[in-house]
Amino acid sequence: MAEAKPIPNQDIVHGRKPSMKKMRVDTLLAGGIAGAAARTLTAPLDRVKILMQTQRISSAKHSSVVVADKYTSLTQALIKVAKDEGIKGYWRGNLANCIRVVPYSATQFVTFEQLRHIGVVSFLPTIMERLTCGAMAGMAATFVTHPLDVIRLRLAVDPELRGIFDSFRSLWREGQFIALYKGLGPTLASLAPFVAINFATYDTLKSSFLQPDKRPDPVLSLLLGAAAGLIAQSACYPLDTIRRRMQMKGRHYDNTWHAFCTILRQEGIQALYRGIAANTLKVVPNNAIRFMVFEQMKHALGLVGGDSSGGS
Repeated sequence: MAEAKPIPNQDIVHGRKPSMKKMRVDTLLAGGIAGAAARTLTAPLDRVKILMQTQRISSAKHSSVVVADKYTSLTQALIKVAKDEGIKGYWRGNLANCIRVVPYSATQFVTFEQLRHIGVVSFLPTIMERLTCGAMAGMAATFVTHPLDVIRLRLAVDPELRGIFDSFRSLWREGQFIALYKGLGPTLASLAPFVAINFATYDTLKSSFLQPDKRPDPVLSLLLGAAAGLIAQSACYPLDTIRRRMQMKGRHYDNTWHAFCTILRQEGIQALYRGIAANTLKVVPNNAIRFMVFEQMKHALGLVGGDSSGGS
């Protein structure tokens, strides 16, 4: 079967350089589609990971007595969610997730590429430039979409909430904008380095293994994205656990450092890595699918060449 050809970019066909506005719109489109596809396919693992990370706080709301963990392993948690809520339970909160992920992923991609294009930090060595642009892209995307992340977290862990708007109303009653941006500090602290490492790793691997002006091999794109995600999440997972805890209803910790020390003292270092198996199984295919879809979309839209990467 002949390989599908990309949709001709009329600016390129007629010898014109595509406008920056069109490139931004096309990059936003490609990034948004890639993010939604990856997140939906890996939603069950994300739901289980969040339940495992936050179960101690969730159980403490209903009882002052410390009870045994409800979710003890990835397999047990997957089975329990299906038994208690049915298969649809795996995708509880996924609409809110996709509403967040589409602008989050799109903003990351377009911010990273624009920063690289205008050379904001071009005076830095290549790897540091990639890390800096990745961190800035991650912070921009996080700030824009953080309220949606809090909404989908509450939906994932609180069965009493009936949907996105119910979750939003609950948060608004709790503290309006302050509640919607709850946990922003640790979220930035965990996602900025994650996105920076993810961007830099994928961009470095891509420059070595992919040819910029040819349609990339989907399998190779999957492998490079998986490698980048695995490296980034291994380095940053404890901060992700802390930010999830701080997004929970009520005030459990004063700040990121207090949360870190309290978790270590009360639950041990293993608590910081609780759910990492589910997270690894989610991040690796999520990253792989996102990069593969984004690279294919770039080619289809005529956005060949240049550097691109992303994270979640």
